[in-house]
Amino acid sequence: MQAVVLREYGPPGNLKWETVPDPEPREGEALLRVGAVSVDLFQIEFRTGRALQVELPRIMGNGPAGEVAGLGPGVDGPAFGQRVVVCNNVSCGSCKYCRMGRETLCVGLQNHRGGMIGAHRDGGFAEYVAVPVRNLVPLPETVSYEQACLVPNTIGPIVKACTGRARIHPGENVLILGAGGGMGLHAVQMAHVCGGRVIAAIRSARTQEAVLEVGADEVFTTEDRELAEEANRFTDGVGVDVVLDFVATRETLAASLASLAPAGRLVIMGYFPRGSVLETTTWVFTEEVEVTGNRSAGRQDVAEAISLIQNGRIKPVVGKVFPLKDAMRAHEAFEAREFVGRAVLVV
Repeated sequence: MQAVVLREYGPPGNLKWETVPDPEPREGEALLRVGAVSVDLFQIEFRTGRALQVELPRIMGNGPAGEVAGLGPGVDGPAFGQRVVVCNNVSCGSCKYCRMGRETLCVGLQNHRGGMIGAHRDGGFAEYVAVPVRNLVPLPETVSYEQACLVPNTIGPIVKACTGRARIHPGENVLILGAGGGMGLHAVQMAHVCGGRVIAAIRSARTQEAVLEVGADEVFTTEDRELAEEANRFTDGVGVDVVLDFVATRETLAASLASLAPAGRLVIMGYFPRGSVLETTTWVFTEEVEVTGNRSAGRQDVAEAISLIQNGRIKPVVGKVFPLKDAMRAHEAFEAREFVGRAVLVV
């Protein structure tokens, strides 16, 4: 089969279009004929070696969508030709976190016995990929592969963040930092699904039209405005009930905390170096604000996201589509911010 192979960490040019052996599904696995896979920030961080280090070569590509083309030994289903999307994390299903429905914290993920498809094991930058059957979520005919491949990496985590970690209620003010990014555009939509009033903070006016189009109630740029001041201005000095921070630098985290009303919730969803210090002041204690993280999506989050797309409540924002063999070009375009939304590779 043909695949995009990463043999050395580094720039987009390290992604090579090669002929490689077809994968063979093992016990408990299915063979997926890939239809589409998205390009996101994690893949950029992985390709450069900043996100994590695994033994190379590796076929990247987490969250592919496609159809079942084969089954491993002893696997009875799903049926051949079943349309599915693949959850990213290979969890054990039996540790205490999996049993309590928080499979994204699976012990196997923490010690890499499971890991992430497209990072710890080969992923969807290929014509075929072998994945655990328990990672497959059925896909209705009304949701395209191009739409579905945004779910595991982007829309599913947003659903989890808004309904689970942030617990957005109708009428609450929600500040989204990084609202013009691939995740932020979908967070605007999901916050509205939850009934929130969305205040969108964007880096520059380049994404303002797109942010307004997906439903933001208020928009401002952080180039010339202070985050906490704007949050107070839009809420008559009260502060916001929820902040979703997709940037997560020391500066934005401090500003996000300062933007919260009493009993507010800050959900951190950006990449920042382990060991960074989140400095808090005593009013975090006295005003009972909450600070939490949101790590990827579980199977239930993925299934819920698919249902929301099917019902028209969330519209996947696909900025540009590339053929799989042009993965290098897709990574270059992503880093150059040549489009708004997600890039998708189709096979």
